[in-house]
Amino acid sequence: MSAEQALRPMALCELCYLDDHILWEPESMNEDGQILMKLISVDVPEKVNTESVETCCMCGSITVAGIFQMMNPKEVYFLEDDELESNFVMSLGDDDEAFDEGF
Repeated sequence: MSAEQALRPMALCELCYLDDHILWEPESMNEDGQILMKLISVDVPEKVNTESVETCCMCGSITVAGIFQMMNPKEVYFLEDDELESNFVMSLGDDDEAFDEGF
């Protein structure tokens, strides 16, 4: 008996969702010989929860889009907790010291 892959709903940002759910078709060629593409369709995602902040399972960016897709957790990208915190260190620029002295 083989084990089936366990799928679960995983959060996706808008860009990662569009990477897999957009259909382009060649339309014509420009003067430089480059093929111009025409947008044919975009799958409309089912929005489950638009009020929560999630981390995209593919690129690790923060998203509030509420787009979830059934995916295998072993095939997605996750940021480690310490790596996630380092991405959100706020800087006030050159005036950080002047700002701290004001309080």
